[in-house]
Amino acid sequence: MRLYFLPQILSSIAVATFCFLNGLELSYLSILIPYFTNNDTRVENSFAMSDNEKSWLLSIGPIVKPLGCVLAGLVMDHIGRLNTLRVAVLPWSIGWLLIAKASSFLMIAAGFTITIFSFPWLLITAVTYITEISSPSVRGMLVNLKTIFWCLGSMAMFLLGAFLHWRTIAWINCLLPLAPLFLSLLLKESMLWLVTRGRFEDAKKSLVYFNRYRKTSRDENFDCVIDRKLLMIQTLHDRYRSINLSLLQKLKFFLQPSGYKRVLMVAGLEFFQNLSGSIIVFSNIMVFFNEFGTTINPYAVGIYLGLTKLVITFCNIWLLKTFRFRIILIASYLIISGCLVAFGLYIDFNPKDSSIYQWIPLCALILYSNSMVVGPYSVPVVLTPSVYPTHIRGTGQSVSSIIGHMLEFFMIQSYYAIKKVVKQSHILYFMSFSSLIACVYIYSWVVETRQKTFLEIEDHFVKNDNKSSLRSVEERDS
Repeated sequence: MRLYFLPQILSSIAVATFCFLNGLELSYLSILIPYFTNNDTRVENSFAMSDNEKSWLLSIGPIVKPLGCVLAGLVMDHIGRLNTLRVAVLPWSIGWLLIAKASSFLMIAAGFTITIFSFPWLLITAVTYITEISSPSVRGMLVNLKTIFWCLGSMAMFLLGAFLHWRTIAWINCLLPLAPLFLSLLLKESMLWLVTRGRFEDAKKSLVYFNRYRKTSRDENFDCVIDRKLLMIQTLHDRYRSINLSLLQKLKFFLQPSGYKRVLMVAGLEFFQNLSGSIIVFSNIMVFFNEFGTTINPYAVGIYLGLTKLVITFCNIWLLKTFRFRIILIASYLIISGCLVAFGLYIDFNPKDSSIYQWIPLCALILYSNSMVVGPYSVPVVLTPSVYPTHIRGTGQSVSSIIGHMLEFFMIQSYYAIKKVVKQSHILYFMSFSSLIACVYIYSWVVETRQKTFLEIEDHFVKNDNKSSLRSVEERDS
């Protein structure tokens, strides 16, 4: 790796540490629910919780996250990427404080509501910042740091859950944001956002910071390189004259073909990610392994998954840098489809109360989760911020995230309703078939953004819109 990329790498790592908090948050319910399920000594210092309350606790995320997404995009575009991350630390800590002191379901639900509200603020903003400061050749690799820290946080939560009480973990989570908060104070703001606010001198300082190790040829001067880069950003910005766009003007963009095509493309990826069972499988790991009849400790499964996902995430850095995004997605969905079929066949043909071949669901789950990390979880995160123009990048990501969380909520509710009338294996077969349909969708509709500049990506959508407009005119004339 050339020294030129060092400021981008270090800044991306610092911002990605906020995603470590997301990983902790996502896995916390997996270690919390057993305290209210098992009638053993682990329930000490806890309280009673009904099955209905548990289901609503699991549904808080999909309900609250859309609102967080709306505000995250607006706040991010208004006060900047780094300031949004710093502000998000406040609801995070308040929520965990309530959870640590909870004495009833309502109190713990209120704590989760506040904490989960900060989830999109941390995730969307971190990804947007990394996308905007990174060069096209390393953008996919650096954005993947989000997944690395996400996996680290998830694995850390399972390790903490094996030794500490859920209240103790909540107290620890209150203080954890101090480290990434301090690191964020050492960083420079995104030059793309600074240009949208008319702060050209600050944008130039950021460009100098991120390019200070760049080697120039004899024929070019460093200041000329910086001025040329700043001019490119201004050119992209002037295309929309976005300094003082109101919320209504930003939303009008999504009513244009250039806008809604991007939203629909990303929404399709979110749709198939949920339809392939990601939220269902990961939320019901312990339940699934009980139904499979295995003797494997579910907490051990969580740690296995965390370790393997961490390893595969590092491999994913190379994959995103080497292969086209669409190829990675298609290959991942093919493997996911096979794993879901293996789950279904094991349920159908393995005798009840038998632990024969119990390695099959474990291996299938590990392969399934790793394929999810490589493709459906990683590629859309890299692709989504790239397809939206700078002036509505935060709002665009919020719209896409809202759609994703709505689909997630629909999947959770429909799964438990369908499960009452359809065999578990048949649901898995349907998810497998949906994964195959996803391959067709990706090949036909998803735009390749690997190693393309923002200007090249924008030109792609603009040219396609112009072609559509010309075609419409020709049809009317004929």
